[in-house]
Amino acid sequence: MKPALLEEITKIFSQSTCAYRNYLAGGKTFRFAQELKLFNGAALKLLIDHKSEFVEELQPHVEALIGHYRAWSDKWEELASSKEHQPDDEFVFANEVVFPKEAAQQLEAAYERLNPTPATPSN
Repeated sequence: MKPALLEEITKIFSQSTCAYRNYLAGGKTFRFAQELKLFNGAALKLLIDHKSEFVEELQPHVEALIGHYRAWSDKWEELASSKEHQPDDEFVFANEVVFPKEAAQQLEAAYERLNPTPATPSN
């Protein structure tokens, strides 16, 4: 498995987490939901396009993430198409398929195993 693939997905996870925090702090508005959609869409595309490149032990985690992102995207699209949303409109929907944190953590841990952070020298 290419370390660059794991690096890219962990970067997207980080961006998505930041976007989600902005969404919550920003009043759960359409503006911030669009930012979150961008990163979640990038994660979904990357996982689907490169699914076969993940080692077997990570496949269930990749599947869990793909399932979540697909369900989330479907709900997002359904709400977005219900009316013309303005940037500051509230944009909230129920999603029974919660984010599989364990799956994301397993991909992040795999990346860390391939790219351990060098120890910081003590002064």
